Amino acid sequence: MTQFTRIMIDPNHRHTRWAMQSLERLHAIVARSVESQGIVDSRAIWRLDAGRTGKPCRLYIVSGGVPDATVLHEEFGVGPAEIATCAYEPFLDGLSIGQEWGFRLKANPTKSIASGDLSRRGRRVGLVRVEDQLNWLYRKACESGFHMPINRLEMPEVMVRDSGLVDFARKGGTVTLASATYDGVLAVDDPELLRKALTSGIGRAKGYGFGLLTLVPLPKRR
Repeated sequence: MTQFTRIMIDPNHRHTRWAMQSLERLHAIVARSVESQGIVDSRAIWRLDAGRTGKPCRLYIVSGGVPDATVLHEEFGVGPAEIATCAYEPFLDGLSIGQEWGFRLKANPTKSIASGDLSRRGRRVGLVRVEDQLNWLYRKACESGFHMPINRLEMPEVMVRDSGLVDFARKGGTVTLASATYDGVLAVDDPELLRKALTSGIGRAKGYGFGLLTLVPLPKRR
């Protein structure tokens, strides 16, 4: 059964500060927490949302089992009160056509550039312009069973923030990934495709904290 977990993390904790300095370290911690029972969970996706100055960060994990609280305590110093886990299926089963939700997605927007040689594969590059990042999201939204409603300014209800490049060391080299966090409103077109996006992620670099889409209820209009 798919589990949705939220961990409240103190960014001032010594070990947490060390872990947050590298996506490779966070990747290893999340992987160890969901594989502690000896089952490799290749479906696990996660996202770390930084809190405001001095406030707790939120680590979200979607995985096939409950993350190991012992690992999370060792690595982040969190206790039972900071970890909340629930079965994801009841929420997923309630999705239906026409519903509107607030959403957040931290993604690695990319495009493929042809090599010009039929015998060689093209190369994938990150998208760094906000306009290109938005166009990437519009395409992915269609593939993932939703769209962003058009507001009175005739613009989709979505904004890009924290757009830039992220570097981290891996296997003796440096990995550089394009990063964009999207906040907005979505409308459900195909619940089944959206369920897949919510449990499998959107885009690439999912093991490094990209691709996790989360939904929240919209405030009621007065």
